[in-house]
Amino acid sequence: MKTIIITLFLTLGFWGNSNAQENHRERIKAYKTAYITQELDLSSKEAEKFWPLYNDYEKKLFSLRVLKVREERDRIKNQGGFEDLSDKEAKEALDNMIQNEKEIIKIKEELYKELTDVLSPIKILKLYKAEMGFNKKLLSQYKKNRGQNR
Repeated sequence: MKTIIITLFLTLGFWGNSNAQENHRERIKAYKTAYITQELDLSSKEAEKFWPLYNDYEKKLFSLRVLKVREERDRIKNQGGFEDLSDKEAKEALDNMIQNEKEIIKIKEELYKELTDVLSPIKILKLYKAEMGFNKKLLSQYKKNRGQNR
């Protein structure tokens, strides 16, 4: 049954209007939720505690991985691009990128600490594996769809 649900989300997640980016993100999120729930075999009690923590984590990661990176890219672009940066400006950009990565690691550490009250260490490891598996499936599906659109 869970396999059918995931297959349904996968099918729906990549079907439809490609211009509806927000709708597309929501479908991917729904698919990811189903995928992680299945991979971790969450009980309803675990899921009730897990998903608020995980959703907060995802929002923080989005802010760092997308918004801050976009902000830094735009800052560099407004200074004329990589070729026009001084060494000082390039060093500042690199420092910002490294600081961003450190913040991502800190957020992951915070999540794993919070999850120790909710999930067993084995399920936390399974979460890590499930995230990688989901990203791999998503990339595979993207490549497949991209090949069909050519």
